[in-house]
Amino acid sequence: MIPCSSVSAQQGRDFRELEKVALEELKETNTPGAAILIVSGDRVVFAKGFGVSDIETGTPVTPDTLFRLGVLSKIFVATVLVSLAEEGKVDLAAPVSKYVKGLSPKLSAVTAHQLLSQTAGMTEEHFRFGLWDDSALGSVVRSWKDDRVFTEPGKIFSSSHQSYDIVGLMTQEITGKRFADLMNDKIFKPLKMSRSTYRPLVAVTYPFSQGHSGRGKEGPRVVRPFVLNGVGWPSISLFSSVNDLSRFWIAFLNDGRLDGNQVLTPSVIAKLSTAYVASPVAPGEEVGYGGLHFSSNGRYRVLSETSSWAGIHTLERIVPEERFAIVILANGANLRKTAEKAMQMFLPAQTRSDARVNLPLPMTSAEASSYVGTYENERVMTLLLKDGRLFLREDTPAGRVGTLPSGVELPVTKVGEHYFIATAPGASEPLAFGLVIGGSGKAEFLHVGNRALKRR
Repeated sequence: MIPCSSVSAQQGRDFRELEKVALEELKETNTPGAAILIVSGDRVVFAKGFGVSDIETGTPVTPDTLFRLGVLSKIFVATVLVSLAEEGKVDLAAPVSKYVKGLSPKLSAVTAHQLLSQTAGMTEEHFRFGLWDDSALGSVVRSWKDDRVFTEPGKIFSSSHQSYDIVGLMTQEITGKRFADLMNDKIFKPLKMSRSTYRPLVAVTYPFSQGHSGRGKEGPRVVRPFVLNGVGWPSISLFSSVNDLSRFWIAFLNDGRLDGNQVLTPSVIAKLSTAYVASPVAPGEEVGYGGLHFSSNGRYRVLSETSSWAGIHTLERIVPEERFAIVILANGANLRKTAEKAMQMFLPAQTRSDARVNLPLPMTSAEASSYVGTYENERVMTLLLKDGRLFLREDTPAGRVGTLPSGVELPVTKVGEHYFIATAPGASEPLAFGLVIGGSGKAEFLHVGNRALKRR
């Protein structure tokens, strides 16, 4: 039995079935440990640790264990910049050059709104290692050239850590405070998120979870060396616990009120709760600030984000109308079944299934030919024809982030208008991607994993 550690306020509700699902999914995915948070109304109703934070030491996960949040970090950076806009210190529609000097011409021209909504046309790049002192954010971002903008700003949503690195630098330049200190002053102290920090040398003074990789017969192993880069601070490198995160989400779900105090203004919450751009390939899905995705799940609107980085996997599902939130931080895989079980327990019955039924659709040779080409944005993927059949191949160079075995050609099945799946051998579910058609009638972007890859 995987050990559990809990400080939950369960209020008479029976969580045994949820805990059973969590333990089974931990075993099924070979995940050493996880922390699970459920907020309902204005309080925590469940906060519990499962398993271990480090497979080598056997240290139990508790609700206070710190995890690196990955892209869940973005919502906090967005909260600060939106708050500064509410205070009249920044115009989100103005060019970045109004607040940050020394950027390349194309970077200078994008707006804060485009950066926050990830429509600035910024490339993606996962920085694993580099400078991590306070000066790194400004010096590295100012070294970027115009090629960091890969398409016209405002044209398409494409997830970009680099967009949020510029947002972080903006907050620093506007306030005159170092980024990590500013986040502490504007968010963590007012909300009493006592252990949350962007400083890794502070995080390691608390119990924190190591990232783990490895599946199957190998079993999980600690990710080494520890990923460290100051430029990743704003976008992926907040360390927090489910106990600390509960403070933010309670405020978010209650118009900025926490413990009887107004810690965030209702107008800031309203802006963070608004979708600004449609997903290029997922019908009915939209994207807001902080990387939040908005979709309809039967009777209610769901705000969600899921990420994986350096062996840490994070998942959140927020339902503002029901004042419900679930956050799962894990060190091996995302616990999607556990999240679904929690939503079934707390939310009204769904009027439709959230699962997509992928029924094969016909694709003519001419149509398939119009998609052939190589698409790139950090990740490189190629669509090719073989014997009249469309195939997808991962051509991402070694050292970059890719998810498919390099060079393996996977058959492509059309399942919707400009929507496709490709299944890798041994994969539990297919890789879904979409194609965005340009003015010429040919595919201009391949959209996969929230990222737009531009056709060469």
